[in-house]
Amino acid sequence: MTQLTTTFEPSTINVYMQQALRPISRRYLYGAYVDTLPVKPEDKILEFGSGIGVMAELLARKLYRGQLTCVDISKRYISRAKRNLRDYPNTSFVKGQLVNLNFPNGEFDAINLHYVLHDVPEENREELIAEMHELLRPGGKIFLREPVKESHGIPASETDRLFEMAGFIKTNGQERKMRFMGDAYSACFIKASNIRFFFG
Repeated sequence: MTQLTTTFEPSTINVYMQQALRPISRRYLYGAYVDTLPVKPEDKILEFGSGIGVMAELLARKLYRGQLTCVDISKRYISRAKRNLRDYPNTSFVKGQLVNLNFPNGEFDAINLHYVLHDVPEENREELIAEMHELLRPGGKIFLREPVKESHGIPASETDRLFEMAGFIKTNGQERKMRFMGDAYSACFIKASNIRFFFG
């Protein structure tokens, strides 16, 4: 197994800025997007790269009979996310790299990735996505939104290739210009069942 970066700590100013902008981010950057996600109230969802928990809070509201697990490699982000989501007993928080956390296989109904994959080194992406495939139940979903700029992003075609190679089927995908965020690719991938693979 390739050794992935297991820690990253943003500056104190970075965390304070994100916290100050949290109401704006929640309303203008994440709210409408989360509303489009096919989430059931009883789902168990893992958010990988949860940051200070802005999107996690919106997801936790939808999971009023479910469970949200927030994972981030930053101790500062996890600490802040715990405070921001202290009123949501259906949330838990784990610091670490996903491939090193030993969650049970088939534990989750969905995994949310928002502006995370492009920051993962190219040589580690296949292993990470393979781990996500293991963590999802058959039929489980990946919700993804990533920047596609050449200078700081990942092409939609490369994202599709990585997930399809890992055994996922894309159900939808769209590139569009996001206010304040530039061009981004949103997609949903489903973990195909063994039966579907067997019968083609």
